[in-house]
Amino acid sequence: MRWFWQTSITLVLAFFVLVNLLAAAQSGKGTGTGRRSVTLNAIVHAPDNKPVSKDDFELYDASVLQEVESFYRVDAGSRIVLMIDDSSNMRIEPEVLQKVVAAIINELYEDDQMMIVGYNESADILEDMTPEMAKLQTCTTKLTRKGFPNLYDALVAVADALVKQAKTGVEKRAIILISDGYDSESKTKFDDTLKTLQDENILLYVMKAPDRTRGAMLRDKPKPPMALEKLTKGTGGTIFPFDKYAEAAKIIADDLRKNWYRLTYSPVGVNTLNDRRLLIVPDNKNIEIHIKGSHPGKYK
Repeated sequence: MRWFWQTSITLVLAFFVLVNLLAAAQSGKGTGTGRRSVTLNAIVHAPDNKPVSKDDFELYDASVLQEVESFYRVDAGSRIVLMIDDSSNMRIEPEVLQKVVAAIINELYEDDQMMIVGYNESADILEDMTPEMAKLQTCTTKLTRKGFPNLYDALVAVADALVKQAKTGVEKRAIILISDGYDSESKTKFDDTLKTLQDENILLYVMKAPDRTRGAMLRDKPKPPMALEKLTKGTGGTIFPFDKYAEAAKIIADDLRKNWYRLTYSPVGVNTLNDRRLLIVPDNKNIEIHIKGSHPGKYK
């Protein structure tokens, strides 16, 4: 009988130890090996003579202050997808579109690579990933201008292509989208589209075309301008007005080449099962840092 009670007590104690270990791992507090390192991309705008370090800002994950383990600038080339709304009622003249595409391509650096995708009901590769500018410059002749745009489906397809193109999983990856934000009949929901981009650490820039819906309400999805705002802020990117395309192309090129940083930290005091908002607060008003707006729940 004594053996029976000793065995029972031992099993009960083991059960409570296991429960506590699981709770600690889910909260992010960890048990030494239970903490998972997280990598974030950051776009940093600062005065030219001001080097930026991890001491110049605070990082919050789910409102909990985190310790940044490393923070450094990434000087390697980028893998970029230029996405063009190729639907029939897009409010951009073909001649203007050619100028916009040329301005973006002309700002590429030698070690950058770009893929060009046109999308309407489906997404079609007009030029596969290449560093050759001459090939990229002819892509607009392949546009067809037909049908309606399934933007969200196209973004997820492009994100998947970018991930498959990656050699190490840590390359700088960005999408430059020429669109008014209108989605017609995508099977992918808006929230799932944003989470896909965030989960793969893909930065989204937008050349915002005139809104074809003229502010009309859309069923079960955000209005086009709001969709673009949420997608860019959610990934750490920026929206540019279409008529400022030349200036925008230079800013994007500088961001990808000169202003792209990477930081790592191991989340403490958060539950990784949940979606968590991210916030980065610079200590200096002359420093501006963009990161993605939230972490999708990784283990749902």
